Amino acid sequence: MTPDEETLADLEREFAVFVRQDRVASGRLGREVHPGLNVAAYRLLAHLADRGPRRPTGLACHVGVTAPTISRQLQQLEELGLVERVPAPDDGRAYLVRLTEAGDRRVADVRAARGGRLGERLASWPEHDIRTFAELPARFNGSAARPSRRCGGRG
Repeated sequence: MTPDEETLADLEREFAVFVRQDRVASGRLGREVHPGLNVAAYRLLAHLADRGPRRPTGLACHVGVTAPTISRQLQQLEELGLVERVPAPDDGRAYLVRLTEAGDRRVADVRAARGGRLGERLASWPEHDIRTFAELPARFNGSAARPSRRCGGRG
């Protein structure tokens, strides 16, 4: 069964509102980690918190930026003491980027605050609605996930 045009238009509109609200919240969260951080920097920190150490090229592919852009972003995070470079175990010429203890602690603090705010917004919802609300975007994101050709299929 294919959704009708009106349903798709409603869904697109709600996605747009959600994305705008997420950008505003992510910007605010980045500033909670450090006043000089932007949305992209917070997302890099969150990705490192979720996935562990990564090569800069992999981070660039994840966020969809060029190598020079990711290099500048990582330099800023390194200067703030939130990330550090470590040797890549499989290639002595390469390095990985990982969160420092301070970076990990700040991301955890911000996530705890974000979770608290989300909990407040959902406090009046029944538990089964909250579970469904979590499951449906996960299902959608899983069906939408495609490896990027630009990233060698490793997206």
